[in-house]
Amino acid sequence: MPTKMNDIVQSIIQSSSIALITHINPDGDAIGSTIALMHALDKMEKLVDVYCQDMVPSMFDFLDGINRVTKPDQSTKSYDLVISLDCSDPERMGTCAPIMDKAIRSANIDHHVSNTLFANINVVDEEASATGEIIYKLITLLDIEPNKSIAEALYTAIVSDTGRFSFSNTTPTTHRIVANLIEWGADVVQLSNLLFNNHALEWVRLLGQAINSLEIYHDGKVAIMHITQEMMDKTGAIEEHSSGIIQYAKDITGVELAALLREVDDSTIKVSLRSQSIVDVSLLAQEFGGGGHKRAAGCTINLPLIQAQEELMKVIDSYFKE
Repeated sequence: MPTKMNDIVQSIIQSSSIALITHINPDGDAIGSTIALMHALDKMEKLVDVYCQDMVPSMFDFLDGINRVTKPDQSTKSYDLVISLDCSDPERMGTCAPIMDKAIRSANIDHHVSNTLFANINVVDEEASATGEIIYKLITLLDIEPNKSIAEALYTAIVSDTGRFSFSNTTPTTHRIVANLIEWGADVVQLSNLLFNNHALEWVRLLGQAINSLEIYHDGKVAIMHITQEMMDKTGAIEEHSSGIIQYAKDITGVELAALLREVDDSTIKVSLRSQSIVDVSLLAQEFGGGGHKRAAGCTINLPLIQAQEELMKVIDSYFKE
């Protein structure tokens, strides 16, 4: 890890033009890590462009510089260095992947155990709670003065991927890093309110619909909820409004495994999986070509909702029978 970190530091120093790419359907770690590194590269007077295939959820609008995240176009623009953040494989970059293909050098910064080490330089730390932790360490090695914009972006990354420091990936190192971010200027009270106590009315209405769909299996150990397109239309919700809803199934007393199935169309179901302390949901997700972490993972099942839930339950049933 240290040698690879030194490699990316040297590559950044030697590059004039740098592109940052984060994954499709970006979350707090993806966005926070990317924005923090963008500000650090700005301080080094690098030419920096930031790309993401999908729109950034509006809950992150408060981050300084968020308007610089753009969708890839059909231009032939090339860069000295392209860095992917929080992407376990090239497919996670979506339509941004060709930008990396044209780069002189490529780097991959991530913390997922399933990372395929697809770049010239791969800085992958499976022990890090978030990609934001790795970016923090990288920024401390660069010759810059950290500021509030960097601190708040990194705090957003880490607090998001640790579930407000409640997930098992939270370590003493995590808290030490956050202490430094506070010293750099992160206002944790304001950030907590913006990130976790600031829900759109559409989100609240969709939460009610999802809770009404709740089903319990295996003597209360498994909780399943679903969101149909009809529910989305009825509540006026959009994709980002489904974020965080699965937590309400996971938080039920006695539940070890929670799943949320969201209908994208008649034959595409996005599945989010969460567990408390026993089930490795990344293995369940892999059964359907997905992945993630032991306690948080996801996949896509290309079937109608009812059949998708049936197939998911077959895998879950076999796990609990074992």
